[in-house]
Amino acid sequence: MAIWVGSQGPRSLALTGQLADGWAAPIPSYLPYERWAQSNELLDRAARGAGRDPADIRRIAQLVGVIDPAAATPGPLAQSGSDPVRADVGGWVELLTRLATEQPFTTFVLWPQRTDERQIRLFAEEVAPRVRERAGRFAPDIST
Repeated sequence: MAIWVGSQGPRSLALTGQLADGWAAPIPSYLPYERWAQSNELLDRAARGAGRDPADIRRIAQLVGVIDPAAATPGPLAQSGSDPVRADVGGWVELLTRLATEQPFTTFVLWPQRTDERQIRLFAEEVAPRVRERAGRFAPDIST
């Protein structure tokens, strides 16, 4: 059995790093994107302080948004704030690849704003394979 925590404050993040098997970064309306890297660093420090390897803590990035093939790929995507991600497939691939390679996220969950089969298909058939390919050795899990 694994213990996962969706912590966001410094004390709960430290406890997560010391004891939990995984951290589910809360959706950006609870923990804005710009705090994800700092939160991951806090988890790592707490894990090392408890004699744990930080890599043993699985990390899930939960992203709310829409995959819109007609959308222009925005510039800096999901760098700050809590707005839903609205981008084409390429924008989603860029974002998830960045999160897999620049931060220790190993799993991604899409919370589609428009829950329809097309969003799930785009994510599973177009975004996920390209992220896995680009992330290389990181090989993240990607789900909806």
